[in-house]
Amino acid sequence: MHLYPRYSPWWTPWGFALRVPRILRTPSDFIWIARIGWFVLRAPSDLERSHLTDFLGRMRQGPRPGASTHRGSVERIVRLRTPWLHLPWLRARDTCYVRALTVYRFVDAPGHDVQLKVGAEWFDRPGGVLRGHAWVTIDDQTVEAPPGVDDHASLQLIRLGGEQV
Repeated sequence: MHLYPRYSPWWTPWGFALRVPRILRTPSDFIWIARIGWFVLRAPSDLERSHLTDFLGRMRQGPRPGASTHRGSVERIVRLRTPWLHLPWLRARDTCYVRALTVYRFVDAPGHDVQLKVGAEWFDRPGGVLRGHAWVTIDDQTVEAPPGVDDHASLQLIRLGGEQV
């Protein structure tokens, strides 16, 4: 029998202390994790109250955490966003839409073509099933797409706010 547990569950102070250095690596990460968390919390209601074109325009104008490469920027955003999506009261927001909107809003990729892609597909089952997907592309390279998006032959891309699809 162990006198102390090897690993502590994530909800204990010890589990939190073990995770913090993996999540918060630079002093500015403290600011950006708060901003990303606020975005995850507010995005659905902000989108609901806005016209899509205005919402997307405001998102790309906001400040973003600096990174040496756009891949490093995506990695940092995912690292700082993940703890929020694991909170019990925010787990319902762990969807491809919120993940894609967060990357689209915060990715630092000057000089690169960053696009938010949305698609829908119909599954021919009793009662019919319509599923939506969202992902980000940077220079036509898919970033953090839902599993199998490229394999879905029935996926219909949806034009967002005048963007070319």
